[in-house]
Amino acid sequence: MIYVLYDKPKKLEDMSFLTAAFEKEYKEIYPEWRCTSIKQMLSVCSTTVKRTKSGDTIVCWYDFMGVLCWWLSKLTNKKIKVIAINILLKDKNTTKNKVAKYLYKKALCSNSFAATVTTVEYGRYINEILNTKVNFTLLHDVYHQNYTLNKRVETKVNTVFCGGRNGRDWKLLFEVAKKLLKVTFNCVMPSALKEQFLGAMGDNVCVKTDIPESEFMEFLCESQLIAMPLDTEAPAGLTVYFQAAANNKMIITSDTVTTEGYLSDGCGALCKNTVEDWVDKIQYYLLHTNDADICAAKFKDFLENECSEEKYTETLWGMLAE
Repeated sequence: MIYVLYDKPKKLEDMSFLTAAFEKEYKEIYPEWRCTSIKQMLSVCSTTVKRTKSGDTIVCWYDFMGVLCWWLSKLTNKKIKVIAINILLKDKNTTKNKVAKYLYKKALCSNSFAATVTTVEYGRYINEILNTKVNFTLLHDVYHQNYTLNKRVETKVNTVFCGGRNGRDWKLLFEVAKKLLKVTFNCVMPSALKEQFLGAMGDNVCVKTDIPESEFMEFLCESQLIAMPLDTEAPAGLTVYFQAAANNKMIITSDTVTTEGYLSDGCGALCKNTVEDWVDKIQYYLLHTNDADICAAKFKDFLENECSEEKYTETLWGMLAE
C-alpha cells in the first residue's frame, strides 16, 4: 500500500493531482488541521506509521514529515519505505539547525528513505553541507494553472514588487531602493517585519502587510518587474516566481543554488549580493522592456514544459515503481 501524507486539510489545498499517475493501490491522508508545529506533525506521522504494514510506502508532501516518519518507523521496527518530496534544509549555526541536520542525514543515508530536490544544484548543496553522497531525484516544484489573475490590472511604470514571508533579504532591498529614488518598490510582508524595518524604508517604498491572496496578486500585477533578494540558498520565493510568470512578469532575484535551476539561461536575471548589481539590473530591465518580456516568456515556457502537474506525477510514480 502507498500512503500519501499531506501537511494540511484537503479543504485548504486539494493535492489529489499527485496520485494521477499512480498504478498501485494508494490512500491519501489529509490531517484535520494545518501542521505548523512539531507536536502536530508528530501526531499525524505517528498515526500514519501505525497504519502501515511491512513493504508499504509513505510519500510525504512536506519533507520534514517524511524525516519524522522514517525515524518513527525505525523506533517501532516497521519495515517500510519513506519518500520525502523536495528536501528543504538551511545551513545555520544554531542548535535547532544542528539537530535538523542530524535527523535529515541519518534518514538520507538509509536505503529505506528516498528524497527529491527542486534543482540539481540544491541537491549538490545538501550533500555538501551534510557531507553525504545521496542520489537525489530531480523534481521541480509544480506549476499549477491557477496562478493567473483573472482581471485586468494596469501596470505602473518604474515599479518593482517583492513579497512573501520567508527567505527575503529585506535589508538589501531597502538599500537598493535608496539608490533608485525614482522607482517605487511595492512590498508585501508580515506586519512584524514592517515594524522591524520601518527605519530603513524610504519614501519610494510602499508596504502592505498581511493582505488577502487576491490583493497580493493585484499588487504584483500592478508592478513592472519582480525584484526579490534572498538570504538563503534553500528554496524560497518559488510560489511568487510562478505567480509572476503566469502574469508575464520578469523576475530579478539572488543567484543561489535553487534559483540557478529555474532562472538561468535567460529565464530571468540573477544578481550577486551587492547593491550595485541589483541597481544595475533593475535599471536595465525597467528601461529595456522588450528584453524583460523575452525573459518572462522564456521562464513561463520553461515552467509549462518542465514543471507541469503531469511531469511531476510521472516523476513521482517512477520513484514508486522502482
